[in-house]
Amino acid sequence: MFSEEMQELRKEIDRIDKEIVHLIDERMKISIKVGETKKKYNTSIFDPKREKEVIAKKIELLENKELSNLITTIYNDIMYTSKQLQKYLIDENNNQNDDAQNIKYNEKIVYQGREGGNGHEAALKFFGKNAELIKKEHFDDVLESIRRGESYYGILPLENSSTGMVNEVLDIIADYNCKIVGEVYLPIEYGLMAKKGTDIKNIKKVISHHQALKQCSHFIKENNFEEITASNTAEAAFIVANSDDKSIASISNKNACKVYDLDILRENIENINGNTTRFIIAANYDNSLKFGSKMTIRFLLPHENGSLADSLNKLKCFNLVSIVSRPHVERKWQYYFYIDMTGDFEKYKKEFEEFERSVENLIILGIYNE
Repeated sequence: MFSEEMQELRKEIDRIDKEIVHLIDERMKISIKVGETKKKYNTSIFDPKREKEVIAKKIELLENKELSNLITTIYNDIMYTSKQLQKYLIDENNNQNDDAQNIKYNEKIVYQGREGGNGHEAALKFFGKNAELIKKEHFDDVLESIRRGESYYGILPLENSSTGMVNEVLDIIADYNCKIVGEVYLPIEYGLMAKKGTDIKNIKKVISHHQALKQCSHFIKENNFEEITASNTAEAAFIVANSDDKSIASISNKNACKVYDLDILRENIENINGNTTRFIIAANYDNSLKFGSKMTIRFLLPHENGSLADSLNKLKCFNLVSIVSRPHVERKWQYYFYIDMTGDFEKYKKEFEEFERSVENLIILGIYNE
């Protein structure tokens, strides 16, 4: 009796699944037409506002709202696949653009922070002193500026030698469909800065970006300073320069001292000598590079024993420079993995394709030169 009842239920599930598969097939055919239209009118593949609206409308249709997370996960995967199909279409229909294989140094560049901050300094180091720069308050503002076409390139901090990955950047770069096209390493030397004539004995509070506070934690602890967080190190210097509070100082890089007319009360206060931040240069999908010696990827794995080890073994012909994980927001206890690797990607193309088949939702975040 039990087996007969189960058989009937399974038949019903099979019938529903058949309809779902048919509808997904139909949806993807329409998605390809959407991609053709976007290509025709030269618009971006990724539209975050539209995607949020789509998911919200689907959740409204649910009778059982407890399934909201499930619907979010399913539609994130569906829309991801749609974008991948559209990207493939563009790549197939576009001839190789040699001009896209070179960094253009005369384009507008956007950075996060203020003049005199680390992002500003990294942009000047990579693009030169005559670069046309646009500043933004937040990291996602930088990526949005690239997506809208206001700027050609954006520069963002991705990793620090003493405090590790900048997770805020890692978590959003794939969402904006941006690609890494270059990188620059900026030595970080922090100073304690205050208004001219201030005595260090009067300082009770320090203000800076949370990463800088972390990187100077030994100095802060030794002096028993109260910590205040700012959006970036240059903003901290700006706040101190415009404050009447003589008990506050900023932790900023040395260039901020000149820009905001402050005194350096102590130099080189970072925990580790040689502290360095790796900045990435980002562009939109259309301006990404096709060749390079370094690749950054993001992927998911089947939630089963040995999946990570088996997949990484397929990359043994490359040098895996770094691997980090970040939680998948919609799937509890599953993680995105990010890998930086170097090697000959043309020579070992088949090996990389074998790796690609062993993972889920692979995104190449960029191919570029070290």
